[in-house]
Amino acid sequence: MGKILREGNFKLGCIHGRITAQKKDSEADIQRNVFLSQKLKIVKSRNEEIIIRLFGYEVPLEKKTRGKCVDLIGYDKDHNLYLIELKKDDSKEQIDKVIRQLNGYADDVEKIIEHIQEDFEKEFFYPIKFKKIIKMIIAPKNFYTDKKLIDGSIKYYGYFRSKDIHNKPNYNITSIHLMK
Repeated sequence: MGKILREGNFKLGCIHGRITAQKKDSEADIQRNVFLSQKLKIVKSRNEEIIIRLFGYEVPLEKKTRGKCVDLIGYDKDHNLYLIELKKDDSKEQIDKVIRQLNGYADDVEKIIEHIQEDFEKEFFYPIKFKKIIKMIIAPKNFYTDKKLIDGSIKYYGYFRSKDIHNKPNYNITSIHLMK
């Protein structure tokens, strides 16, 4: 039996599951801190940045209870949709596996984007039409050590510093820096 994609109930605008992560500095803890900031600031250069408004946390793509979920979803001022995969520095996953995972999410989102837009309007009382899907991996800088960033389908490979995530009050914008 193949996967059945959702047509609604994407759980937008909220954290579902436990309110606090079981372990400090776990991927779930980092994910919550980033999501609660509500915005990401991607620092492209000293004078150029992109602000992403986050609205989706662990967004389920399949109808089954614990199917595929996108870590974070947001949009920029041009209404480009960002699919964000978050990793910890000690993650043992290979970068090519993460890239395949994110590309698979993008393929699924492409098929159900109208439903996500409908749920967005119901939740936030704002009609939106997303333009492009942009894929992004965010991890601490040392996650990328000895890993070749080989796939051009991923627009941004970003990293955060501990102070960007942990030493700031919740709801302050989270800064993400790009790998060169």
